[in-house]
This record gives sequence, structure tokens and C-alpha cells, in this order.
Amino acid sequence: RKGLGVKMAYREALMADAQKLEETLFSSSIRFLETEYQKNELRANVLQTFTELFCQWGEQTDKEAASLGICYLHSSILMRTGEIRLTLFGEEFYLDKNQFEKAWYPPYFFQQYEQDMSEIMTALQKHHPRIYPYEENAVRYQYAQYFYTAIQSLCQDMLEELTESEAYQKMKKTKDFFFFFGRWMGEAEKL
Repeated sequence: RKGLGVKMAYREALMADAQKLEETLFSSSIRFLETEYQKNELRANVLQTFTELFCQWGEQTDKEAASLGICYLHSSILMRTGEIRLTLFGEEFYLDKNQFEKAWYPPYFFQQYEQDMSEIMTALQKHHPRIYPYEENAVRYQYAQYFYTAIQSLCQDMLEELTESEAYQKMKKTKDFFFFFGRWMGEAEKL
């Protein structure tokens, strides 16, 4: 039992040290991302990704779309792909046969995340010389939350551009169509 208490204290100290590093690094990373996403070509890239999904709905079904989910997958952190899953749903939501998905890899976000993670792990290893893979994964999940929040903010910021796009306007949708952001098949918030 004594060994378990020591392990828990070590893990708590590791995660607390990681959080301090994450807060510092993310403050500069978010400024870089905000600057990049003010550029017209990146905003056009995001709009194009969503437009392709809106068009796919119209080409493949005559039903009304009810919502669009912008969802992160924890597996994309472990697999290091940085995928965000965009899914258009009909009125039956997850049970609807009319679901259209598109993988989205927001430019710069995941590359910046991986660069920051490399710095975080290098710094942590100076004070915590033996970090196990499951502990690194815990740090990866913890830091990913910062980037998910930034992606959610980007989507919120671009919502007007998305809803004013020709493809969105032409898509058959319910009167109360909504966008949401969150974990795939988990908790989410309306945008």
C-alpha cells in the first residue's frame, strides 16, 4: 500500500509539472495559431472542407440534415493523426442511417501540438527521469484539451462564414439545424 501512495504522489507531481509547462507553451502556440487563421487561405481551406461535406449530403440523400458534429477522437491522439471527425446527421442523430463523415486535419494545429509535446516531454524528463508510456499518454490527453478548445473557438469564429456559404444555404436541413463540438460519441456543446 505504501508503494501505491508513492506512485500516486509521483503521478500527481508529474501531471502538475506538465500542466505548468502546458500553460506556458500554449500561450505562445495559441498566438501563432490565431495569427495563421486570420489568413484568408487558411480560412478558405476550412470552408472548403465543410463545403465538401455539405455537398456530399445533397448529392447522396434527399432527407434533411439536422446537425453537424465537429468531434475529436482520443484515438487520434494515441495514433498521432490529429483527426477531427465532421459528421452530418439526420434527425435520428447517431442512429440515423443518413450520416456523412469527413476527416478534417486543421492545418497547423496538430503539428504545433506535437512540437509542444516534444518540448513538454523533454522538460519533464529532466525532473521525472522514468516516464512510462501510459504516463506520457496521460500528459498527451491533458494537453490535447487545450488544442480542442482552440479548434472549438476557431469553429465558433467561422460559424457565420460556414452558414453563409452557398453549399450550406443549398443543403436540405431542418429549421433547427445546429452545429456542435465535442468528443466523438461523448459530451458536446452546441456552437
